[in-house]
Amino acid sequence: MGFRNKEKASPDFLMFLLTLILVTVGLIMIYSASAILAHDRYGNSYYFFARQLLWVMVGSAAMWFASRVDLDSLRALAIPGLFVAIFLMALVCVPGIGRTVGGAQRWFRLGPLSFQPSEILKIALVFYLADSLDRRKQTLVNFSGLFPYLAILGICMLLLEKQHDFGTAVLLALVTILLLFLAGMQWTYFLIPLSILIPVFIFLVESASYRMRRITAFLNPWDDPQGAGFQLIQSLIAVGNGGLLGVGLSNSTQKLFYLPAPHTDFIFAIIAEELGLAGAGALVFLFAVFILRGFKVASVVGQREGGMFLSLLAAGITGLIGFQALVNLGVVTGLLPTKGIPLPLISYGGSSMVFTLVSIGVLFNISRGAKLPQPLGPVSGYQPSAAI
Repeated sequence: MGFRNKEKASPDFLMFLLTLILVTVGLIMIYSASAILAHDRYGNSYYFFARQLLWVMVGSAAMWFASRVDLDSLRALAIPGLFVAIFLMALVCVPGIGRTVGGAQRWFRLGPLSFQPSEILKIALVFYLADSLDRRKQTLVNFSGLFPYLAILGICMLLLEKQHDFGTAVLLALVTILLLFLAGMQWTYFLIPLSILIPVFIFLVESASYRMRRITAFLNPWDDPQGAGFQLIQSLIAVGNGGLLGVGLSNSTQKLFYLPAPHTDFIFAIIAEELGLAGAGALVFLFAVFILRGFKVASVVGQREGGMFLSLLAAGITGLIGFQALVNLGVVTGLLPTKGIPLPLISYGGSSMVFTLVSIGVLFNISRGAKLPQPLGPVSGYQPSAAI
């Protein structure tokens, strides 16, 4: 199925460089945002930084493996992998098995460590969609061809709803629609499912009081400045304090127990405060280049023989990272209602870091066959195939 010589090529250097820069920025900003909180809570300023560094090392090893594994062989596990991910999602909802944090039961506890099965579900669903849409592309000319994917998406969303993880449900819906469109589904076929999904989303929001409070806080956080609107107000203050060049690295005032979760979901607010519009804009630029490069890889491999599976896989992973970054930035800046979505490669969180790096490793793997021109030109001594 093509790309048989890809193991002789190197992964895309630009994507490798962008990943390295983003992970490094994330580690620096996690320490800056969490040092005082960590010292107050654990008596160790490096507590969150050290844990995140450990996850980066674990994720880097997994990324290296994903960049070299035979994707044709891995493709055979697409359907079983999805069922395993769905099983884990159901298992974590069982009382006494799943761990509850902040009122949401989304984690498995493994000794001192924990992880979210929803991170596995993201990758598993993208693999399944890329494999299935490639094998069943002839069925996409009919509206009935949409039903199996809506059923799978519905099951995933139901399980995510049980875990109060509305943000991830939205992400998976967006990625599914993206891949169906790229696979050749006529855009008019989306009107009926969208007419169903939109009322479902509205019902899910209205059926949960905490979601309604988030919507109210999003529309006017000053109606409840000490309650539902508190986090958004503190985030906007942090962004505003930064000005053009920021107050300087480690000089944020909002991280001094004003802004909740300064090193996790709202770390971009601290970046904007300490590095200003220039630093925040540079970070957004890096993400934009990464996303464009990922879709370029998808486009190039899609033009090769037998490349539709790899093309959809690359586009799905890129879309997943891109949508997640877009939602996080929208929440922090008050453009979207508050959701618990971390900023990929930047926010503190072991599950998110490891599985994001695994996904990027798959992108590296696919980019070996794409052999894109390098905008930075030949780089002397660069051997990413040895590095990752």
